[in-house]
Amino acid sequence: MENKKSTNYTGILAVIVILLLVVIWEVYYFNNNSISKSETVSKIEIKNELPEIVIISDKRCGEECNTTPIITQLKQIPSLSSVEIKTIDYSTQEAKDMMKESGIKLLPAVIFSNDSTKELAWYLKATNNNKFSLVIPAAFDPTAKMSDKGFKILDKKVLEEIKSNSYLKWNKDAKVTWIEYSDLECPFCAKLHNSGTPEELREKYGKDLNQVFQSFPLDFHKNALPGAEAIECLWKEKWSEAYYNLVDISFKNKNSDTSFLIDEAVKLWANKDTITKCIDAKTFDKKIKNQQATWTREFWVTGTPWNVLINNETWEYEVISGAYPTDAFVKIIDRLLK
Repeated sequence: MENKKSTNYTGILAVIVILLLVVIWEVYYFNNNSISKSETVSKIEIKNELPEIVIISDKRCGEECNTTPIITQLKQIPSLSSVEIKTIDYSTQEAKDMMKESGIKLLPAVIFSNDSTKELAWYLKATNNNKFSLVIPAAFDPTAKMSDKGFKILDKKVLEEIKSNSYLKWNKDAKVTWIEYSDLECPFCAKLHNSGTPEELREKYGKDLNQVFQSFPLDFHKNALPGAEAIECLWKEKWSEAYYNLVDISFKNKNSDTSFLIDEAVKLWANKDTITKCIDAKTFDKKIKNQQATWTREFWVTGTPWNVLINNETWEYEVISGAYPTDAFVKIIDRLLK
């Protein structure tokens, strides 16, 4: 009897010990993993949380900062269709503080509270305050010196540098200069040139307007830099008329292959061997890249076409980033001429 009772007691004790060990292990595991579990849940909740979206603009900016198309496009994204988009003007302290905290310097700016919008994952850039900025063309510096008419003012020395390194088309003494930073392989640049806008502006403003084409080859266009070299080499041999003729031919044919440009240059009376050697030697590579750096610094050029309209007498200017219709140019030029 005593042996049987002893056996039962030992078995019960073993079960109790096992249960205690299980309880102790669970308590230990819970205490050591509760934080990570909480963090995991939190991360999942944050990732699925709809973002808060704030758009900062500036009423002095005009068409360049028109945010209506941006809002329309964002609302077309299914996950953002019900999201409220807040718009604020740079004149408010809230906008100034948000730009400072985010490290954003140019307008318009679109700021997301998180990066949960999968459709925009590649277009959201982390800011200094753990938010995300939508990558869009933005060129308006709200801190820049402004004229009474609301235009930014270009340093006179910069304007003189532009003229000394440019090939002017039309009247060299025009009151307004239209600089286009462009890329022969850029489809939007071709759209601008083939839309009739240059001809319409020339007809409307006559001697009051001249134009400058500046190469701004984009890295992801394989023909962009050789194309820029080709037109520079043609200018070296045949001056600016042929230069602009080749630009027009390239855009009208939507062809920026080097072989095509060389053949067309020959039709414009260039020597094939001379222009080919000039391109192969990358004769103008340094000039093109130096100009890119300068224009990026002065006009914040980030894409093509990037249009800058300048009053040559007051040094006032405004940027149009994109292939806008003639009316958009007319509104700015009319104001510059007043």
